[in-house]
Amino acid sequence: MSRRKLIFLVLAFFLPCHYVRGQEMLGMTLGNYAGINGIQLNPSSLHNSKTYLDIQIIGLDIFEDNNAIYIDKKDYRFSNFFKAGYEWPTHQENFGTEERIFYQYENKNRKSAFINLRINGPGVMLITGKHAFAITTAVRSVFSLHNVPYELANFAYLGLNYRPQHNINYQDDQPFAASGMAWAEIGLAYSNTVYARRFDKISVGIGIKRLFGVGAVYANIQNLDYTVLNDSTFNIKNLKGEIGISLPLNYYSNGIKTDNILNGGGFGFDVGITYQRLSHYHQNQYYTSLCAQEYEDYLYRIGISLIDIGGIQFNNNARKLGIDNRSSYWENVTKMNFRSVNQILDTISYKFYGDTTSADIGEKFTMWLPSALSIQFDYHLKSFWYLNASLIYGFPLSRGSLARPAEISITPRYEKRWLEVSLPISLYDWTLPRIGMALRIYGFTIGTDKLGEFFNFNNFTGMDIYFSVKLFFNKGVCGNKGTKHCGNNETKEIHY
Repeated sequence: MSRRKLIFLVLAFFLPCHYVRGQEMLGMTLGNYAGINGIQLNPSSLHNSKTYLDIQIIGLDIFEDNNAIYIDKKDYRFSNFFKAGYEWPTHQENFGTEERIFYQYENKNRKSAFINLRINGPGVMLITGKHAFAITTAVRSVFSLHNVPYELANFAYLGLNYRPQHNINYQDDQPFAASGMAWAEIGLAYSNTVYARRFDKISVGIGIKRLFGVGAVYANIQNLDYTVLNDSTFNIKNLKGEIGISLPLNYYSNGIKTDNILNGGGFGFDVGITYQRLSHYHQNQYYTSLCAQEYEDYLYRIGISLIDIGGIQFNNNARKLGIDNRSSYWENVTKMNFRSVNQILDTISYKFYGDTTSADIGEKFTMWLPSALSIQFDYHLKSFWYLNASLIYGFPLSRGSLARPAEISITPRYEKRWLEVSLPISLYDWTLPRIGMALRIYGFTIGTDKLGEFFNFNNFTGMDIYFSVKLFFNKGVCGNKGTKHCGNNETKEIHY
């Protein structure tokens, strides 16, 4: 098995779609009909809901973005994805013999990429008075590159024959990492209105998730001092870093393990708080049925939360390697023909330590979730019009951690029971501006946080799409549509 095929086998496990995108699903998680989906940004948001019962049937979120490579907009059409046998235009590089679809950004910025696949399975949310409960299920796969030096990204894409970077001593002292993990999760969330008086209302929420790890791989580099001499030789003068791998593969034959695909387990949690400034004086509610609960409108609300805190310990079929300030000289790299995962890891150990086992530092490791701080501000402009401002700030918890990019957004939306339209405007990873759009028709939502990719407005760096199918039941609506049944059986028309 060639090195390229082996690398593709590992990456294909984490990247079910080659170019996908939709990370925070802004058009589906921010509104008053977000319901169970709002937990993904703040578990206390359950009490923001205009519904008392929210039933998730299926949801999908696929996302990819990067600042390293792109398809030129003159070569790209979204409709080409649906053409059978379509071949993307290629171009010849100045160095080497390969023709490529992508161009690389020729700047010295550090490179990052984030790829996310999330399938939301069945789930349910229920609100009863000051208590709100939710059960969620999901399958997730995340791959991240964080803070990779530009010259290393060039070598990875163009190969060692990229002559402009030959015989230059690169010293990368700032840590960088590549991480990937696939897992399933079952979650329980609870939110409580801890304070409600006059025009003020405060809710706190927590979510706990049981995590089932399928596979993970990571490489974290603390220091790298090296020179590429020619297209098949490089000299590493110093390397300090870690490598961890746990996949449902036979590391000798590279065959898929079918007896047990779970290689680890762990827990994750989310915690948040939301303050609402109500538009009317708060009154204690008395109701005889769940549907008779009243929705309390607001002037504005502010939420803050920590999301995806936790990790998975992989202790099955796991290898962890450590290189502690060692040097290594690699010759005839292009002639190396690795046949298995173990052969790659054994070769790394041999090159730095002179044998195949000295680099091994453990048979288990912990991969941490893509943790983030989330802040949400939602303002009720008037009638059915709202304006939201949100910040997602990712922070890795350890060397073996998925790195979540930062995102700041402003989202105006028009929101009614049967129709919702939102227009997320965001700055991704502090540098990449995006405009999205989402449409909800009752319980079906479809959206994107990067609309330009569908209309060829800019170069193609990834794709973004998400959707959700669910059923929900409004507060204050019992029996006949548009009729509000109070505890004393009195009815009146509602105007949500």
